[in-house]
Amino acid sequence: MPVFYILVNMFEALQIMLLGIQPVAKIDGKTLERIIHREFGNYVSEVKQKLKGVVSATQNGKNRISAAIIKLADKDINAIDNFIEISNNDFRDVLLRAEYPGCFDLEFDELEKAEMKQIYLADWKDYSNWLNKT
Repeated sequence: MPVFYILVNMFEALQIMLLGIQPVAKIDGKTLERIIHREFGNYVSEVKQKLKGVVSATQNGKNRISAAIIKLADKDINAIDNFIEISNNDFRDVLLRAEYPGCFDLEFDELEKAEMKQIYLADWKDYSNWLNKT
């Protein structure tokens, strides 16, 4: 893993532990391209074509939603269309499941701040490990 990713992960983890701030994934075009190739190597063109249907007001938002869809599809190209439809109804439904699965499972239960920090940290580690794996 490149030093940059290690530093970003450490910074985000520190913010979670000290401030209880839930991180927001930042997905640039290069990162999105890398995960499409990693997850769907034989179907890159088809996946890119499908992801053109993702609706977002910004390119950064579209990249983030697209990465979430790829994660949730779990290498099943047939699942991508379903997650695009879900995201186009409410993008938060795919972002929450992909980036914050521990919070998604809580269903708005009230927890102590220390417990929430642990959930945020576990979610961040899960997502960043998936995002940065080779």
